[in-house]
Amino acid sequence: MQYVHGDFIVTRCGSAVVTQAYGPWNNECVESFAVEYRANAEVLFGKEWCNIVCVSGESLLIPDAEAQLRERTAAMHSLGLTHIAVVLGDSTAKATTKAQLKRTYKGLNIEFVFVELINEAVEWLEAHGFSIDPESISLHLEKVAVK
Repeated sequence: MQYVHGDFIVTRCGSAVVTQAYGPWNNECVESFAVEYRANAEVLFGKEWCNIVCVSGESLLIPDAEAQLRERTAAMHSLGLTHIAVVLGDSTAKATTKAQLKRTYKGLNIEFVFVELINEAVEWLEAHGFSIDPESISLHLEKVAVK
């Protein structure tokens, strides 16, 4: 078994699951992430809900991890995930990250957007009818700050 390469923080904030992703990620990281993500998202299953994904550092996926993330995202779509906002602000590999995530989300019937700041992500998702809890976002950002 390989060691996990990559890290994350996951928080549910109203009808959004917010992830702070520190990359690069391997398969083991995607597997670990999927378990924690599902635990946060389960209360939203059966409704429409969204993601905010904030990336930091070398926010890249090895090819197998990219394929696995695509498969897991497709599974979440069938449970109600309809929109994803990706915050690229702290990525050191923005163009490559954007290209990878476009491939990951393409054809999954999920609307997605790339933005620079988390407040832009929140605004975009709220404009699509999602309720994002500002207090939970603040708590999430506090966890990120102490990481």
